[in-house]
Amino acid sequence: MPEKTDAMQDEKRLNPQITETDIGVRSLRTITIYPLSMADQIKMTDLITEALNAFFLQENKEDIVFVSFIIDLIKKNINRILAMVTDVKKGDALLSDMTNYQASEIAKIIYEVNYESVAKNLKSLFEKVGNIFRSERLLQPFVKPTPSTDSMPSTEEAGEKEESQLDS
Repeated sequence: MPEKTDAMQDEKRLNPQITETDIGVRSLRTITIYPLSMADQIKMTDLITEALNAFFLQENKEDIVFVSFIIDLIKKNINRILAMVTDVKKGDALLSDMTNYQASEIAKIIYEVNYESVAKNLKSLFEKVGNIFRSERLLQPFVKPTPSTDSMPSTEEAGEKEESQLDS
Protein backbone atom coordinates (compact mmCIF):
# COMPACT_ATOMS: atom_id res chain seq x y z
CA MET A 1 0.00 0.00 0.00
CA PRO A 2 2.88 2.53 0.35
CA GLU A 3 2.77 2.89 -3.43
CA LYS A 4 -0.79 4.32 -3.32
CA THR A 5 0.22 6.74 -0.58
CA ASP A 6 3.18 7.94 -2.66
CA ALA A 7 0.94 8.29 -5.72
CA MET A 8 -1.59 10.23 -3.64
CA GLN A 9 1.14 12.54 -2.37
CA ASP A 10 2.22 13.18 -5.98
CA GLU A 11 -1.39 13.95 -6.97
CA LYS A 12 -1.74 16.23 -3.95
CA ARG A 13 1.38 18.15 -4.98
CA LEU A 14 -0.01 18.55 -8.49
CA ASN A 15 -3.51 19.47 -7.34
CA PRO A 16 -3.99 20.38 -3.67
CA GLN A 17 -7.78 20.22 -4.10
CA ILE A 18 -7.64 16.43 -4.30
CA THR A 19 -9.05 15.05 -1.04
CA GLU A 20 -9.27 11.64 0.54
CA THR A 21 -12.09 10.44 2.74
CA ASP A 22 -13.00 7.16 4.35
CA ILE A 23 -16.18 5.26 3.58
CA GLY A 24 -17.51 1.93 4.72
CA VAL A 25 -20.31 0.40 6.72
CA ARG A 26 -18.43 -2.51 8.31
CA SER A 27 -14.84 -1.66 7.48
CA LEU A 28 -13.40 1.59 6.23
CA ARG A 29 -11.64 2.15 2.96
CA THR A 30 -10.22 5.35 1.54
CA ILE A 31 -11.55 6.94 -1.62
CA THR A 32 -10.21 9.94 -3.48
CA ILE A 33 -12.44 12.94 -4.18
CA TYR A 34 -11.28 15.02 -7.14
CA PRO A 35 -12.31 18.60 -7.83
CA LEU A 36 -14.88 19.06 -10.55
CA SER A 37 -13.70 20.24 -13.91
CA MET A 38 -15.24 23.54 -14.93
CA ALA A 39 -17.50 21.69 -17.40
CA ASP A 40 -18.65 19.23 -14.72
CA GLN A 41 -19.21 22.05 -12.25
CA ILE A 42 -21.44 23.81 -14.77
CA LYS A 43 -23.33 20.53 -15.37
CA MET A 44 -23.80 19.99 -11.64
CA THR A 45 -24.92 23.58 -11.08
CA ASP A 46 -27.39 23.29 -13.97
CA LEU A 47 -28.68 20.00 -12.57
CA ILE A 48 -29.31 21.53 -9.13
CA THR A 49 -30.81 24.71 -10.61
CA GLU A 50 -33.19 22.78 -12.87
CA ALA A 51 -34.28 20.56 -10.00
CA LEU A 52 -34.92 23.47 -7.66
CA ASN A 53 -36.80 25.38 -10.36
CA ALA A 54 -38.98 22.35 -10.99
CA PHE A 55 -39.70 22.07 -7.28
CA PHE A 56 -40.58 25.72 -6.80
CA LEU A 57 -42.95 25.64 -9.78
CA GLN A 58 -45.05 23.12 -7.85
CA GLU A 59 -47.86 24.59 -5.80
CA ASN A 60 -47.43 22.37 -2.74
CA LYS A 61 -44.30 23.54 -0.88
CA GLU A 62 -44.58 21.80 2.47
CA ASP A 63 -41.33 20.84 4.22
CA ILE A 64 -42.00 17.10 3.90
CA VAL A 65 -42.55 17.49 0.15
CA PHE A 66 -39.28 19.41 -0.14
CA VAL A 67 -37.32 16.73 1.74
CA SER A 68 -38.91 14.04 -0.41
CA PHE A 69 -38.02 16.02 -3.52
CA ILE A 70 -34.36 16.43 -2.46
CA ILE A 71 -34.07 12.71 -1.69
CA ASP A 72 -35.50 11.88 -5.10
CA LEU A 73 -33.07 14.34 -6.73
CA ILE A 74 -30.13 12.70 -4.97
CA LYS A 75 -31.28 9.16 -5.85
CA LYS A 76 -31.64 10.05 -9.52
CA ASN A 77 -28.30 11.83 -9.80
CA ILE A 78 -25.93 10.37 -7.20
CA ASN A 79 -24.26 8.06 -9.72
CA ARG A 80 -23.52 10.97 -12.07
CA ILE A 81 -22.18 13.11 -9.24
CA LEU A 82 -19.97 10.36 -7.79
CA ALA A 83 -18.63 9.54 -11.27
CA MET A 84 -17.65 13.22 -11.66
CA VAL A 85 -15.65 13.36 -8.41
CA THR A 86 -14.23 9.85 -7.96
CA ASP A 87 -12.54 7.17 -10.05
CA VAL A 88 -15.58 4.93 -9.59
CA LYS A 89 -17.71 4.91 -12.74
CA LYS A 90 -20.73 3.30 -11.10
CA GLY A 91 -21.89 5.07 -7.99
CA ASP A 92 -23.86 2.01 -6.85
CA ALA A 93 -20.58 0.39 -5.81
CA LEU A 94 -19.90 3.32 -3.49
CA LEU A 95 -23.47 3.70 -2.26
CA SER A 96 -23.65 0.18 -0.89
CA ASP A 97 -20.47 0.85 1.09
CA MET A 98 -21.33 4.33 2.37
CA THR A 99 -23.35 5.66 5.30
CA ASN A 100 -25.54 8.76 5.10
CA TYR A 101 -23.04 10.61 7.26
CA GLN A 102 -20.18 9.68 4.93
CA ALA A 103 -22.26 10.82 1.95
CA SER A 104 -22.88 14.15 3.68
CA GLU A 105 -19.12 14.50 4.29
CA ILE A 106 -18.47 13.90 0.59
CA ALA A 107 -21.13 16.49 -0.28
CA LYS A 108 -19.41 18.92 2.10
CA ILE A 109 -16.03 18.29 0.44
CA ILE A 110 -17.55 18.80 -3.02
CA TYR A 111 -19.13 22.07 -1.89
CA GLU A 112 -16.03 23.41 -0.12
CA VAL A 113 -13.59 22.55 -2.92
CA ASN A 114 -15.75 23.49 -5.89
CA TYR A 115 -18.11 26.21 -4.74
CA GLU A 116 -17.11 27.81 -1.44
CA SER A 117 -13.46 28.47 -2.35
CA VAL A 118 -14.46 29.73 -5.80
CA ALA A 119 -17.01 32.10 -4.28
CA LYS A 120 -14.38 33.46 -1.87
CA ASN A 121 -11.87 33.95 -4.70
CA LEU A 122 -14.41 35.71 -6.90
CA LYS A 123 -15.52 37.97 -4.03
CA SER A 124 -11.89 38.92 -3.41
CA LEU A 125 -11.36 39.56 -7.12
CA PHE A 126 -14.46 41.78 -7.35
CA GLU A 127 -13.28 43.75 -4.31
CA LYS A 128 -9.86 44.29 -5.91
CA VAL A 129 -11.39 45.33 -9.22
CA GLY A 130 -13.77 47.63 -7.36
CA ASN A 131 -10.83 49.19 -5.50
CA ILE A 132 -9.03 49.85 -8.79
CA PHE A 133 -12.02 51.70 -10.20
CA ARG A 134 -12.54 53.64 -6.96
CA SER A 135 -8.88 54.69 -6.82
CA GLU A 136 -8.95 55.74 -10.50
CA ARG A 137 -11.80 58.10 -9.69
CA LEU A 138 -9.78 59.52 -6.79
CA LEU A 139 -6.74 59.99 -8.99
CA GLN A 140 -8.57 62.03 -11.63
CA PRO A 141 -6.98 65.45 -12.04
CA PHE A 142 -8.53 67.95 -9.72
CA VAL A 143 -10.31 70.93 -11.25
CA LYS A 144 -8.33 74.11 -10.62
CA PRO A 145 -9.91 76.04 -7.82
CA THR A 146 -11.92 79.00 -9.00
CA PRO A 147 -10.88 82.36 -7.65
CA SER A 148 -12.87 83.55 -4.69
CA THR A 149 -15.93 85.54 -5.65
CA ASP A 150 -16.41 87.00 -2.23
CA SER A 151 -17.09 90.68 -2.61
CA MET A 152 -16.54 93.46 -0.18
CA PRO A 153 -19.54 94.11 2.01
CA SER A 154 -21.78 96.73 0.51
CA THR A 155 -22.25 99.96 2.39
CA GLU A 156 -25.50 100.63 0.62
CA GLU A 157 -28.69 99.73 2.32
CA ALA A 158 -30.39 96.69 1.00
CA GLY A 159 -33.06 97.84 -1.39
CA GLU A 160 -31.30 101.10 -2.38
CA LYS A 161 -30.72 101.21 -6.08
CA GLU A 162 -28.04 103.03 -7.90
CA GLU A 163 -29.46 105.69 -10.13
CA SER A 164 -29.16 104.86 -13.71
CA GLN A 165 -28.30 107.40 -16.36
CA LEU A 166 -31.79 107.00 -17.80
CA ASP A 167 -33.37 108.41 -14.62
CA SER A 168 -31.56 111.73 -14.97
